[in-house]
Amino acid sequence: MSTDMTKLRAFILTSTVDIAGESHLTLLNRFTGLIKACNINIEIGNKLPDKSELLSYQFLLIDLLDYQVGKGLPTNITALAANNTTILFNATDGITCEKTALLSNVKGVFYTKDRPDIILKGFDAIMKEESWFKRTTMNKAISDLLRNNKIQQTKLFDDNTDMIFPTLTKRERTIIGLVSRGAQNKEIAEQLNISPNTVKTHLYSIFRKTSSRNRIELISRTQRYTATLN
Repeated sequence: MSTDMTKLRAFILTSTVDIAGESHLTLLNRFTGLIKACNINIEIGNKLPDKSELLSYQFLLIDLLDYQVGKGLPTNITALAANNTTILFNATDGITCEKTALLSNVKGVFYTKDRPDIILKGFDAIMKEESWFKRTTMNKAISDLLRNNKIQQTKLFDDNTDMIFPTLTKRERTIIGLVSRGAQNKEIAEQLNISPNTVKTHLYSIFRKTSSRNRIELISRTQRYTATLN
């Protein structure tokens, strides 16, 4: 009895409680059997428990075979994953958007084609507070986060340069931000959809307004002033 008290608990949300397609039920039974092998008590239902009861479970497992439209994810997945260790199973390649799941704070995704040893390995990782996703998914998500971070940094940089050099135009502040990240004239021209000669004209104006003789002085001067604002 004391052993049961120490077992972790998982709630499995699936439609097969009432709708028992044979292939679907087989997949569900296979997955739940593997979860039980991890020394976890499970309860299965076709509706979520109320919020307070749901918090008593260590894991929320959602059967994705019911979600075959859009990104293959429940519409409330972000809210659920914010408060519960949420895991998706019976996912389908080409339907389930792993990256969206990862960025929604889901802890892992298992596919209908996954071998039992893969599922056990993945669930063991999740129990150790790790995530379980394809490597390509992790790389794409990291790239998106870095891209968004760069946008935010550029906005902050633009705001600061506006305070430091109020005579600069918005386009000139944008160019300073690009120069500070090492962009050359051709790259700046391509990003802003202007000609390299126009970039040179903007840079001459920027050098004059910031009392800088070259890019190095411009970056150094801007960084020094920006540091005083932080």
